[in-house]
Amino acid sequence: MVDLRRVVTGAAAAVLLPCAAPRADNCVTDWGMAGQIVRRENLLTVEEMSRSLAADGIGKLVKTTLCRSAAGYFYRLVIKSPTGQLRTTVMTAKSR
Repeated sequence: MVDLRRVVTGAAAAVLLPCAAPRADNCVTDWGMAGQIVRRENLLTVEEMSRSLAADGIGKLVKTTLCRSAAGYFYRLVIKSPTGQLRTTVMTAKSR
């Protein structure tokens, strides 16, 4: 069984890596629909990411958008750092 904390921590660490934002022609703005996709595809939840970001001292999750590209699902994130700076990044929503 995969250790969920390790997966979420690893995913949160990926936020720190500079990356080019994947092109997203298909983002879900309705979180009722996004929640269904997250459950169906067994993706990391926003709550799991938020707890991990805070626990690792990266910051507080301000906004999350679920998107899909040819490579799969990913989240567009706005994170407020401990110093108050807002940062936008992307993170894979890989399955648990």
